[in-house]
Amino acid sequence: MDRHAPPVETVAAPTLRLLITEVTDIHPGICCVAGWDPAGRRMVRPLPDGVHWPRALIEAAEVAPGATIAVVPNRIRLRGDFPHRTEDLPIDLSPIDRVATQPTDWFGPDAPPVAATLNEAFGGAIRHTSLWRGHRRGTHVPVGTQTCSLHGLRVPSRWLGFIETDDRPRALLQDAEARYSLPVASRALRDIWRSDGIAAMRRALPVATDLHVRLGLARGFREHADKCYVMLNGVLW
Repeated sequence: MDRHAPPVETVAAPTLRLLITEVTDIHPGICCVAGWDPAGRRMVRPLPDGVHWPRALIEAAEVAPGATIAVVPNRIRLRGDFPHRTEDLPIDLSPIDRVATQPTDWFGPDAPPVAATLNEAFGGAIRHTSLWRGHRRGTHVPVGTQTCSLHGLRVPSRWLGFIETDDRPRALLQDAEARYSLPVASRALRDIWRSDGIAAMRRALPVATDLHVRLGLARGFREHADKCYVMLNGVLW
């Protein structure tokens, strides 16, 4: 050991606090998590060691909408294209700590922004492939579009409902311009549907109030590799 060597200073990686806005089902046992970075005023998709979250990790870290967690970003290089590249953020697998906070005002100054329409939310890039009873289906953003892949929408509660088609829940959502039929990806809502059915999903929402509806884009896949479909990621109030 060199007694004359200068001391080595260890610099801890900066910690990022995220307000969790949505937890969605991707595959059995695997979820996607998204949150609001209030310091950076941006939405983030934290990816532990560059991948999505096993349910066991979500439960261990108590990750749920409304919770605040502290994470450490890392320098893993992610592959991927826009629009998801806008928010994808690799983080260290540990530590992921729950931080005690006050309840969130989802329309307050510290909450993520909300749009009046889907088209506004996703930078004017919204497309659809068909109509069903006046509702746009196949709503998507083309892969490679430089816009966000996560956003919120403010609507009155009467503009959101749920139906079951092909043994899956779908959201019937209206905004200031159009009506949409969207797949439901929200883990919490899908858990209610799996245990108690579509009527229980409807009862879970408040009445006569505004809702902060979380919307996200699915990554292109298989025969739909050129499209990022809009999903209903959650409902906050």
